Amino acid sequence: MTAASPLVLRGRDGAVLRFTGAAVTLGRADGEHYIPLAAIESVYAEGRSVEVELISRAEAEPVVYRVEDVSEAAATAFVRAVDAALPDEVADVDGSTLVTHRPPVPPARRRYRGAVVLAGIAAPVIALDVFLGVVGRAEHAIAFWLPLVVTAIGGFLVWGMGRDLYRMWYLPRHGITVAAEFSHFTNKSRVYLYRDTTGATHRYTTTTAGPVEVSYHPRDPSVAIHLEGSYVRCMMAFMTLVGCGMAGGGVFWGGALVVSALQG
Repeated sequence: MTAASPLVLRGRDGAVLRFTGAAVTLGRADGEHYIPLAAIESVYAEGRSVEVELISRAEAEPVVYRVEDVSEAAATAFVRAVDAALPDEVADVDGSTLVTHRPPVPPARRRYRGAVVLAGIAAPVIALDVFLGVVGRAEHAIAFWLPLVVTAIGGFLVWGMGRDLYRMWYLPRHGITVAAEFSHFTNKSRVYLYRDTTGATHRYTTTTAGPVEVSYHPRDPSVAIHLEGSYVRCMMAFMTLVGCGMAGGGVFWGGALVVSALQG
């Protein structure tokens, strides 16, 4: 006989109650609570609410986890499934001591943030280019794209190389360092996996072969870096300086074009 799929109840304020057959897990804003069956006294369904009551000592008030605004039919099925799986004899324990808590994982950075930043940069640049074409000559509007490309390349070098250099200095000192395990190859790099203190798994991509230790940010474990050798770091610092020169020169060049267009 095929086992039933794990039951999931989604309630108010993003609460999620799951039963996998071995335990009940409750996900809330304060993190995930793992409740083994041995810690549960009983489970109740009251309309569209479900309560999980833990075993308590005689003199203590029982701990109750409650999820509201769930499907009434799903709540009934959930309670029946958990009741059927509970041990026949209630253990003489404080159920709250058996519950484990995992703090919430920081939300992943939204993918569209880069698009918003790009749009915020592109809009004034295009407006300025149109302004040059109107106030000056068409040559000014066309020539404006040359310093813009130089500035963009320089900014890209500073952002990429400079950011990684800063992380190589900051994260090994103030972050958490763990050993990453090799997962698989891609076309141009190797993918390693590492776990943070909450047990969540993250990917780290690099061209480095062999054992890799990554240092990640404690508030955002997806931000990680591994320490490169002295030669690579020197080259990164050099390319960062080159990027600063290109970005500064491009801005100066573009400013000169704007002044030239205004002067006629």
